[in-house]
Amino acid sequence: MATSAIDLEDFTCTICREIFENPVSLSCSHCYCRECLVGLRTQPASPLPSSDKPLMQPLPSSDKSSMQPLTRSTQGSVIYRPKFYEPNQSFACAICRTETFGYTDCRDIQADLETLEGLCPNCRKNIMLCDLRKHLEQCPPQPKVGVNDILKTFNIDFFSKLSQPQAEACKKARSGENRSTFRCPYCTKANFTVELLCTHIEEIHLDDDPRRICTICASMPWGDKTRVSHNVYKHIYNRHRFNYEIFVNYEQDEESMFAEAVQRSMMFF
Repeated sequence: MATSAIDLEDFTCTICREIFENPVSLSCSHCYCRECLVGLRTQPASPLPSSDKPLMQPLPSSDKSSMQPLTRSTQGSVIYRPKFYEPNQSFACAICRTETFGYTDCRDIQADLETLEGLCPNCRKNIMLCDLRKHLEQCPPQPKVGVNDILKTFNIDFFSKLSQPQAEACKKARSGENRSTFRCPYCTKANFTVELLCTHIEEIHLDDDPRRICTICASMPWGDKTRVSHNVYKHIYNRHRFNYEIFVNYEQDEESMFAEAVQRSMMFF
């Protein structure tokens, strides 16, 4: 079973915009669901001559038993031979508008539908392509969260559930004191979140001298602006992987915060 990424657009019918169900092909090689062909029916501009004889031509593949269905068009050139043919009925391709007499099964696409897995765009689970169409009917898309939705969470109830240090930290952060983004300890670039700062160091400065002053510690009221870390990247990655605006009281020193954390943890035992 294939594990590489599958582009669902390659297995999506251009008419119903869903995963192929019983895929069929017209003479122009464009594929549709068999039921979607109903809307493509049209009266032929020129009826197919009854004297045309069905022709068979081998596919240019390693499978010599495979045969390419062929027939003659109204101009007399060999195009293909449809497996399903309706007298005095043609199909106008929705993409290229080519007139086609009949259609044939897309066995290669059907084989892929039964053997390949695709990623559900809603729940992000790998689903067999032949089952994905039914799965999407029962897997609604996740609602998009906008800025207004996020702002609605910061209401009176949200702040009432915060501890006093958390509430004071949020108040200071909202008043304009920026301790959520930091300067790079190697270069002059700034306004990095902790995660982006780690990514920046990994991509640009990982081979540089790791002995630097931690700019995050230096920005804190209790931080030592002259202390050099032996390996600033490991220090940031191991020590600063949380949100200071929510979990830190800037008015306390490090020992006081540690004592308060121990005291709070004892309340649960």
